[in-house]
Amino acid sequence: MIPQLIRSDDPKITDAIRDALAAGGVIVFPTDTVYGIGGNAWDDRAVAKARRLKHRAAEQPFALHLAAIDRIEPFARLDSRERRWIERLLPGAYTLLLVADVAPPCSVKDGKVGVRVPDHPFFSRAMAEVGVPLFGSSVNRSGEPPLIGIDEMIEQFPEVDLVVEDAVGRAESRERKPASAILDLTADPPVALRGAVPPWMSASAC
Repeated sequence: MIPQLIRSDDPKITDAIRDALAAGGVIVFPTDTVYGIGGNAWDDRAVAKARRLKHRAAEQPFALHLAAIDRIEPFARLDSRERRWIERLLPGAYTLLLVADVAPPCSVKDGKVGVRVPDHPFFSRAMAEVGVPLFGSSVNRSGEPPLIGIDEMIEQFPEVDLVVEDAVGRAESRERKPASAILDLTADPPVALRGAVPPWMSASAC
């Protein structure tokens, strides 16, 4: 089985994504950091398939990938301080842990949901039009480094249904980027689980 390959700027991209997600498929997609692998966050078929492909434990949540910050609610409950932080951090290379509201179970652990709004045209254009929240994590087997080459992704994950290639260029020609920083905004002050908390978010600056 060979996944369908399509560029993120292809005029047929939204139809291809809708078809893959409607069938419970798993897709590989570009972000502002590393490529992601996931699917419709409300579809248990896609969640189960992605966990199997990644060898990812059932208790390990996926990040919820959204097209814009105004789509974070009702997946998470936000207070005024969190809204101010989100407006400065997103879209951007952050995964923010927030108090979960009506969020897909695959993205929730201990009452928190991890939210991503990548600063990438695939999300601000294609996914904004599709209107479906994606669950996702980096393209790798759990515990291994993220893959950056499209050919390598297809070779290691041939059961993926759709691979969206970044229109900027093939992944193997791009510099390796770090994964998104993970900030727990439910803590006071916020805590970095990966990466660092921006200085302006310190307790004295809030």
